[in-house]
Amino acid sequence: MDNGNTVSAELDAAVIEELREAFESGELVLFVGGGISAAAGLPTWRQLVDLLVERVREQVGDEVMTAEVASLARSQRYSEALAAAEHALGAAEFNAFVEDALDDEGLEPPRIALAIAALRDRLRAVLTTNLNHLLERAFGPEWDTMWRVTDEVAWRRRFILKLHGTLKEPGSWVFARDRFLASIADPDVRRSLTAVLSNCPVLFVGFGRADGNLDEMLSDIHALSGSSPPPRFVIVPSASLTPLRRATLVDMGFALLPYDTSDGSHDQALAILERVSAPRPRGAPHRSRSIVPPPIPDLELPPSSSPLGFPSYDLPPDSAAYDDTVTMPGALGSPRRERVSEPPASPIEVFFSYSESNRELRDKLETHLAILKRKGVIRGWHDGEIGAGEERDRALAEHLETAKVILLLISADFLASDFCYDVEMQKAIERHERGEARVIPVILDACDWEGAPFGRLASLPRGGRPVTSWVNQSEAFTDIAKGIRKQVEQLTQNPP
Repeated sequence: MDNGNTVSAELDAAVIEELREAFESGELVLFVGGGISAAAGLPTWRQLVDLLVERVREQVGDEVMTAEVASLARSQRYSEALAAAEHALGAAEFNAFVEDALDDEGLEPPRIALAIAALRDRLRAVLTTNLNHLLERAFGPEWDTMWRVTDEVAWRRRFILKLHGTLKEPGSWVFARDRFLASIADPDVRRSLTAVLSNCPVLFVGFGRADGNLDEMLSDIHALSGSSPPPRFVIVPSASLTPLRRATLVDMGFALLPYDTSDGSHDQALAILERVSAPRPRGAPHRSRSIVPPPIPDLELPPSSSPLGFPSYDLPPDSAAYDDTVTMPGALGSPRRERVSEPPASPIEVFFSYSESNRELRDKLETHLAILKRKGVIRGWHDGEIGAGEERDRALAEHLETAKVILLLISADFLASDFCYDVEMQKAIERHERGEARVIPVILDACDWEGAPFGRLASLPRGGRPVTSWVNQSEAFTDIAKGIRKQVEQLTQNPP
């Protein structure tokens, strides 16, 4: 027995050292399960389904429907049980119940969430199945949150991707297996996920026996990782590893770090994370950081992976016009760059292209950009800046030709305007394709814009949700301002 424990300890130490090398590479992706929610006192998926069984029994009174949800729960088919409960209760009642049951307002991030967040300076990204906002609060505002899988995952850094959606947006929830598969069915999305998972080591943490979808997620990661993937690690309670499950995961190439939970705590998982991030003693030897294989040479990155590395930008059709030796900050295999803390020597001009009917929304956006103006980072320009006696068309043409960032404020009126669409927008796209400016579509109001020439560009607010559809428009403009700030930071690092 002692010898077996010694062998296990040596194996664990070797795996932890390998994990540490992956962490130090700066390319590690974390996959975080529902354990952080349970640690904060929120229901597990099993507990949520049990609550829904009672809700269906009370509200619907149909024993057949109740029995269906209960049977799926007993089989640990939680996503199907949730779908059955939604069908029984109706979308409105189901959404309200789930929001209330999983509401994390006022809850502090648990120790496991804080331990995960302590790794953030060297992580590439975090994927999670949690709907709540515990991770966002633990990581802080410097990390963006996405709740829809897009091709941006191939080049972005420092983001939390919520695979099942986010709590306050029921329309984003992805419980059913078929809906999740549909969310990653787009070829560009799958290619982007493959680009990440075939090049970046992955660590699973926060999963346990209560996570019925862990095996599905591990299988998905395995399928998207290619034939020679980088290391993949799983920190998991020993009690959840049956002999067959252990053998299956090892055969799939996962390095296991089991820990004991016999005392009812997950302190050993915290200890593993602390060992991974602990500073090495001065002069301590460690292996070369060659753990992450180089990018696949012939991997076709999705359209929005600009060779200049600017967030929210698409690769122009004529990519040959670019020097392919330029490093892509944030792209796979490229060296990391520090965030800009000093303003540029001179403010970057931001050009507003908009319809006169949207002047009020333009003014609100300009107000939310005030802090960037006060710091001397940007200088906004629109036709309201034209002085008395100045020729309007000439002034517009000059600033449209020299601005480094061009905001297209999109609405039905913008699309209907010959000047906005045929003159300003077309000129902006030309400069974008020559790499002279960054074009950012800002969706003000609902309209059919996806087929426009700028439709292939990633838009703001994130997800292309129109500003006017937000209950609190200040939140929308704040999201836009943050996106513009990040683009300006990238531009400062990589001037055209």
